[in-house]
Amino acid sequence: MKRYIKNMGLACIMAIMIVSCTGDFESMNTNPLAATEVTPSLLLTKMEEYGFNCRSWEYQVGNNLYTNDYVQYISNTATYFSTSNYEWNDSWANDGFWKSYYTYLAKPLHETKVMLEKYPEYSNIYQMMRIISAMGAARTTDMFGDVPYFNAATGEITPKYDSQKDIYYDIFKELTEASELLSSNTGQTDPGSNDIIYGGDVSRWIKLANACRLRYAMRLRYIDPDKSKTEAEAALKASLMESNADNAGIAQAFTNNGHSLYIIAFWNEFRASKTMIDMMLKESSVVDPRISMWFSKTQAWQYGNEYQDINKSIPVVEWQGVPNGRNTFVNQYAVENNSCIWGLRGFPGWNLAEKGSVASGSTASDFNGGSSVVVLPMIIFNYAEVCFLKAEAALFGYSGAGVARTNYENGILASFAETRSVVDASYYTTQNDNAYINSGYVAWGTDTEDNFRKIMTQKWIGFYPNSIEAWAEFRRTGYPLYDGTHQGLRTIEINNSSTVPQGQFVKRLRYLDDEINLNPNASDPSLNNSQNSDPKSMNVRVWWDTNRYQ
Repeated sequence: MKRYIKNMGLACIMAIMIVSCTGDFESMNTNPLAATEVTPSLLLTKMEEYGFNCRSWEYQVGNNLYTNDYVQYISNTATYFSTSNYEWNDSWANDGFWKSYYTYLAKPLHETKVMLEKYPEYSNIYQMMRIISAMGAARTTDMFGDVPYFNAATGEITPKYDSQKDIYYDIFKELTEASELLSSNTGQTDPGSNDIIYGGDVSRWIKLANACRLRYAMRLRYIDPDKSKTEAEAALKASLMESNADNAGIAQAFTNNGHSLYIIAFWNEFRASKTMIDMMLKESSVVDPRISMWFSKTQAWQYGNEYQDINKSIPVVEWQGVPNGRNTFVNQYAVENNSCIWGLRGFPGWNLAEKGSVASGSTASDFNGGSSVVVLPMIIFNYAEVCFLKAEAALFGYSGAGVARTNYENGILASFAETRSVVDASYYTTQNDNAYINSGYVAWGTDTEDNFRKIMTQKWIGFYPNSIEAWAEFRRTGYPLYDGTHQGLRTIEINNSSTVPQGQFVKRLRYLDDEINLNPNASDPSLNNSQNSDPKSMNVRVWWDTNRYQ
C-alpha cells in the first residue's frame, strides 16, 4: 500500500509539472517575430497573380495545355503533351485550375472577411477580392460543373458539391453587393500599387463588377432566360467599361517578368492552330488586320530557303497553323512552315525583316533586341467583350443594350485598337479595317441567328488569348464551329479520351483524383443534373451547356 501511495504521489507531481509546462505551450511555441495578420492589400496582390495563372508553370499546365488547345488558339506540337489529344493529367489540372481558386482566391477571401470587424477600413479591398473571387468561382464551375462553393476553403475536409445554378446565383449577389459597397464606402485603405489590375482605382473596379455581371447573365440566356434578362438589364443600367482604358489586365511585368504565353513560347512546344490562322485568312474578303499583331509569318516565307524543309519540296506559305490533336509536325506542317505567336505585339522584328536577311541559327530573341521578356498584361476582361455582350443582348431584345450592329462593329474596332496598343504605328496600317468589317462573313446581315454567329465568332477572336472564356462561350453557343462554309473549331485528329466519343469535343474537365478518392461528395450521382454518375467523365455538359455542339 505504501508503494501504491508513493507511486500515486509521484504521478500527481508529474501531472502538475506537465500542466504547468503545457499551460504556456502556445506562447512558448509561437514565433514572437512572426506576423499574426497579413495586410489585405498584400493578399490582394497574390490573389490577382496566383488566381489567374500569371506564373509560367500554372499558365502552361492550365491555359496552354488545356484551354488554349481546346479552344484551338494554339496547337501543341510536342508528343509528350497528351492533353491535346483529350487525355487527362491530374496534376496539371490541379495546378492550373483547382488550386487557383480554392487555394489562392477562396481562402484569402475568407481570411479578409474575418478581419473586417476589427478593421472596417479594409472594406474596399475586400470588395475587390469579392469581384475577382467571383470570377474565379465562375471559371471553376464552368470548367468542372458542380463544385464545392459555399463551404469551400472554410476548413471543412469534405465540403459538399453545390449546383452550378446555385453558384451562379450567389455570384450575382457577390458582384452586386461588391459594386454597391464600392460606390458608397468612404475613408477606406487604398491598396495602391498592390492592386496589380487597377492600381486601386475604385471606379474601374465597379465597372469590372458590372461587366462580370453582364458576362454571367448572358451565359444563362439559353438555360435560365428570366434570370439572364433580369441580371443583364440591371448591369446594362449600371456603369460599364467605356473603352480599352478600362480593360482589366494583370500587370505581370511586376510579378512574372512578362506575359506567360510569350515566356513559354521559347520552349518551342506549340504553334498557332490551323483553326485560328484559317479564321484570320478566310473570314472576310481581306486578311484579318490582327494576324501580324499576334502571329509570325512562317520562317521559310520570311527568311528564305535555308529555313524551308530539308527536302525543299513543301510549298512555302506566308501564314499557316497546325491542326489540333496532331501533336507532331508532319509533311507540310514542318516546323519552318508554321506560324508561331511571335507577332508584332511581342516580337516586332520577326515579321519586319526582309526575306533571306537573317542568318541561319537565329532565335526569337534576335528579333526583339536580344530580349526574351515581353512586358504585356494578362487581360482577364476587355472592353471588346462588353461590346459583344451588348450586341448579343440587343439582338435578343434586352432593354438598355443599344443597337446590336453598332455594338458588334464597336467590338471589332475595340479589338483592333487593343491589339495595336503596344505596337509602333509605323509597323501597321489601318486601311483595311473597314473592308474587313464590311465584307465576307464578317459583314452584318439580316438573319438573326447568322448575326449571332458573327457576334460569337468575332468575340472568339477578340478573346485571344483568354482561352478560358472563349472555351466557355463555345460550349454555350456552339460558335464558332467549322461547317464547311464558315471557319471554326474542328474535331481533333487524334482523340485518345476514354470518355469523349470520337468526333466530339470535351464538355468539361473531370474531377480530380484526390476529390474522387477523399471526398465522397465528388461521386454523388445527382451531380451535374444526373447526366452521368462517372466523376471521371469529360463528356458531361455543365448546367448552362444546352447541347448546341457535339
